[in-house]
Amino acid sequence: MNISPKTKLQVKIQNSIFYMLLFIIVVLLAQLSLKFDYHSDWTANNRHSLSATTITLLKQLDDDITIQAFISNNNEYKDALTSLLNRYQRYTDKLHIDYINPDFSPDLVRKLNIQQQGEMVVSNGDQQQHVYDLSEQSLTNAIVAVSRQQEQWLIFISGHGERTPLNKANFNLNTWGDQLKQKGIRFRELNLIEHSQIPENTAAIVIASPEQPWLEGEIQIIKDYIDQGGHLLWLSEPDYHHLDSLAEQLGIEFVPGTVIDPNAKLLGISDPQFVLVTNYANHPIGIATTGVTLFPQAVAIEHNAADNDWQALPLLITQDNTWSETTPLNNDQIDPVFDLGSDTRGPLNLAYLLTRPASDNDMDQRIAIIGDGDFLSNTYIGNGSNLELGIALINWLVEDDNLISIPIKTTLDNQLSLSNSQSLVIGLGFLIAVPLLLLAIGFWIWWSRRRK
Repeated sequence: MNISPKTKLQVKIQNSIFYMLLFIIVVLLAQLSLKFDYHSDWTANNRHSLSATTITLLKQLDDDITIQAFISNNNEYKDALTSLLNRYQRYTDKLHIDYINPDFSPDLVRKLNIQQQGEMVVSNGDQQQHVYDLSEQSLTNAIVAVSRQQEQWLIFISGHGERTPLNKANFNLNTWGDQLKQKGIRFRELNLIEHSQIPENTAAIVIASPEQPWLEGEIQIIKDYIDQGGHLLWLSEPDYHHLDSLAEQLGIEFVPGTVIDPNAKLLGISDPQFVLVTNYANHPIGIATTGVTLFPQAVAIEHNAADNDWQALPLLITQDNTWSETTPLNNDQIDPVFDLGSDTRGPLNLAYLLTRPASDNDMDQRIAIIGDGDFLSNTYIGNGSNLELGIALINWLVEDDNLISIPIKTTLDNQLSLSNSQSLVIGLGFLIAVPLLLLAIGFWIWWSRRRK
């Protein structure tokens, strides 16, 4: 085939235009890569991405927050720490990161009481929180804690056998209390006989399963606190109805008996007094509770809307085949039977959220009544989504609606671990075997064409 000079000129022009366009495209792509940053996380549980809750928090930050990360340059966790903090800075310009080599800053290490490599100090003004592990939950909790506009104090009423966050006994609430501390919420106990005044900086009062009767004066203090717009979390139990006048003020009634749930057998639980809840209200607390919650020996609750101005929302709803059993169960009775005349058939409400307009601010007054306190105890808080529910309840009561929960990322996809011999075989395969294979294929193609 003869190629004319005109054709050669056209080919040269086409090639020149092609290379010019290719160069322009490369330059444009380089400019776009500087202006736009796109990341894609293909892990099974998105463990290299931040949760929607954290992203929302970062975008809503008003104050500048400083994070001092103490880690040596050659430390094995340096890359993981940098990657975590980079993910946070991607969504806000309010975070200022300072990487500090503890080997060259001994005075600062002593001043801040740094305990380990990779420790972070999150600061906002005079508020500080230490973060000891490289997890989204811990770091976001620290940012939440230092960014609160005011200290949030929970007052746990004591003196009547209530559960307490200050004791590690199985019955008590120490584990839940530790989680609240991580989120910047402080708490203290208050005996109403010794101290008849509710502190002014109280964000909410917690009445946690009182076992003994209250004095009328103590009940009146709580009723006055509610009349003045105070928030309340009331954890009740079957047969622990020592606050009937308070229940009347709130327009609630406790259904006689203990809730029975035959569905507990699905989880291998032989005791039918363990109630499984998967049906939650369309509410920030319900949305934050992502799985099943477990309630040992709960009492059902009803609300009479005609008695007061409270707006009531049932938060926790049992299954249709549950009921409230009025006959006391023996320890060996694992198959109780519904009695039409005395028992109350499900579905039943285990919790109510009460709200009404507050007179002194834009937020509604908030009260949560739960028919069980065991679900937050040290024994059961680790079951299902009990902890999520407990944290969400407090965030709602202290009016931090946007800080409901931060999910814990677990590693679902397995990492590939190879021995030295396996690594050697794979390395030699790519260095020698694959090139020889390609060379053999090329030689075969050349030989086949030559024979034709």
